[in-house]
Amino acid sequence: MAKREYDIVTKEEIIELIKKSRLPVLTLDRKWLNIFNTDEKSDEIAILEKKVNTSLKSQGTINTKRDELIGLKKTLMKEIVSNMDAEENSRARKKVDKSKELIEEINDELLLLQDKELDVPSNINNANALLAYQSLEEIYNKIKKNDDDIDSLEKWIDETRIELKKRILVREKKREENELMDKYISDTFHPEVVRQYKKYREEQ
Repeated sequence: MAKREYDIVTKEEIIELIKKSRLPVLTLDRKWLNIFNTDEKSDEIAILEKKVNTSLKSQGTINTKRDELIGLKKTLMKEIVSNMDAEENSRARKKVDKSKELIEEINDELLLLQDKELDVPSNINNANALLAYQSLEEIYNKIKKNDDDIDSLEKWIDETRIELKKRILVREKKREENELMDKYISDTFHPEVVRQYKKYREEQ
């Protein structure tokens, strides 16, 4: 195969890499849930999450069904053993024959379940890989947005800090001016003059 001059990675290649990695089932992973189990969850994540959970449930359904069939098969086997010596055409013998038919049907169903069970890990892995890819997309988009917001906030903070320093200087200058003028008034005018003047100003 010819080597590509420009090695462009595709979405499909990344998903295949995820499938081959030892990735936990995300919907069961506490760290993933801490990020995505929120009211802000996107529709894409919600849909893929449901697919993973459906695949997981199918494993549980298969296990439950298999346990039920195996339990029924054991019951039928006991009935066959207890009626092995029954006479031909007797009711007990007919029951044995019916139990044998049911066991054959159970064996067929168990084989079908076994085939389905073989597909379950692959289905879970496929659904989980798609969810993982979408999670990467959204995480990196969020990180990029957060980084942009952080840059804007840092710029605002720096500008505000400079403006704050300017305003503090202006405030201090005005305080000094007031102190100087207050001292001038107290040093120059009689207290009664000052008192009457303040009263005069208040009445204006």
